Order: sequence, then C-alpha cells, then structure tokens
Amino acid sequence: MSEKTLKQLVGALVVAAALWGVTLLLRGDGDASLSASGEIATFFDGVSQMSVSRVHMAGPTGETELAGGPDDWTANGFQADSATMVRFWGAVLSVRVGVLTASNPANHDRMGVSAESAASIEFDVDGETRTILLGNSGPRFSTSYVRLPDSDDVYILEGDLRTHARRLPAEWRNKRVVKADTSAFARVAIEREGDSYTLVRGDSTWTFEDGSPTNASTVRGVMSEFTSLLAVGFLEEGDSLAVAEQGGITTAYDASGNVVAEVTIGSGESDRWARASGDDVIYRIGSFRVNRITPTRESMEPGS
Repeated sequence: MSEKTLKQLVGALVVAAALWGVTLLLRGDGDASLSASGEIATFFDGVSQMSVSRVHMAGPTGETELAGGPDDWTANGFQADSATMVRFWGAVLSVRVGVLTASNPANHDRMGVSAESAASIEFDVDGETRTILLGNSGPRFSTSYVRLPDSDDVYILEGDLRTHARRLPAEWRNKRVVKADTSAFARVAIEREGDSYTLVRGDSTWTFEDGSPTNASTVRGVMSEFTSLLAVGFLEEGDSLAVAEQGGITTAYDASGNVVAEVTIGSGESDRWARASGDDVIYRIGSFRVNRITPTRESMEPGS
C-alpha cells in the first residue's frame, strides 16, 4: 500500500469517526456532559395526577388553571373534560428531558423559550411549585425546547407536552351538556317553536300521548342525545346567542313523574345556546343537535 493511499484511508477514517460522534451527540448518546443534569433533569420526577393539586399554563393561547385531582379536575373553575385530562397526564408521565441544545440566551427567541414567547407551566407538587418554559417544536417529531426560568440552558424535551400547553382555555372544559340513563324515561315532553307534544313509552315502542305511532328513528335521536349531548363550545361574553330567546325545551320524566333530565335551547337558525337542568353553564350546540334533542312535531310523525 502506497503512502498516499494510506493517508487517504486514515483521512477517511477520521471523517467517519467525526460524523459518528456528531450523530451520537444529536441523538443524546454521546458526551454525558451534554445530558440534562441538576434541577431540570429531575423536574418531572414525582409529577402525576396523584401528587399535583394545581397546574397553571400561560402563553400565547391564553391562561388555563387546572385544579383538583386525582380524578376530579376543574379548568378555570369549570368542570374539565375527563378524556382531555387523561391524555394530558399521559403526556406528562411519558416526557423525558434530553440533551442540552443551547446555552446562549441569544437563541431563546428562535427556540421560542424567551419569557415573552414561551408557554409557562407550573405544577404544584406536594407543597412546592415547579415552573418550566416550553418553546417551539424540537428537531424531531414529538420534541420541543424547554428551559427553567432562571437558567439560560435550553434542552430537548422528548414527548408531546407542547400540544397540551397550547390548548385554548375552552378546549380543557367538559362539553357534555347532559348525560342521562334513558332506560328510566317513561314520558318525554317536547316544546319547539310554539308547538308541543308528549311521547309515552309503551311495552316496546314510543307513541304520542294519544297512542298514535311515532317515527322510531326520530325517537332514537332524542334518546341518543340525552345519553350524551355534546356541545361545540360555550356562550362567550358578547356572543350574539346571549340575546336569543328560548326556542325549545325537552323534559324527560320517570314512571313516578319525576324529572330525570331536561334540556332548554335558544331560538335561531343555526347554532343555539343550550342548558341542562342543574347546570349553570350555557353551552353552544349545532343545529344538527338541536333537531335531534328537540325535534319538531312534524319530524316525529311516521314517514317524515
């Protein structure tokens, strides 16, 4: 082997080794000094729905405060959506602080972790408050940039916590207007746009109060909505729905004449406000839901 060939081979090996080292650093498997250490390395230790009593998130999408636990949470004082909370705690439990990616504060704006651009997340854990700043998406899928408020060091956070930190406040709230056991229904009274009628449960079918037949599909729609009527949002300050008058009401009674569930809707042509008995929250529901929970007399007729 000539001296020239040997030098070329050695050079190639040096380049390959350098590339291998860079790859390890980017993956977090290289120099241990770049791995998370100190307070940020243990930030999520012991953080779970069992130990946390409050979570406060503030950022570009607004502010949300979750309180309660372990299985009963509120979002800004309203009942939180249980499925959203399950996904949130699943994300918290699966995150991992990875490698150091920047130490110069000049990079904070670019990475979205400056005090002005980051989402701040506070956890009250066993009597102490822990705060972390969450920035832009990281270099790989389901990663983001994070740092502690009093540190310039920016790390990679492995896990999809950023999706939850950027939720709008209303997206944390429970959107179920009513949830009832329809097997207990014996009679259902419906008022819609000045018309009213009553349904009565028979041995196998529902009829009008006078015994005449009903549209089985429309009846199933009423029962389905009472099982779980979902809203598209909530009545907001200044919302045009606030001035809308009542447009209908559906009341379900048991065999003893007790009210089991009741839903009142507003008037209008598209979205309406809705409220369930025993709940002070005013929801926004779509026209499709309106026609199912408070169907017109005409749509309840057989063959309609």
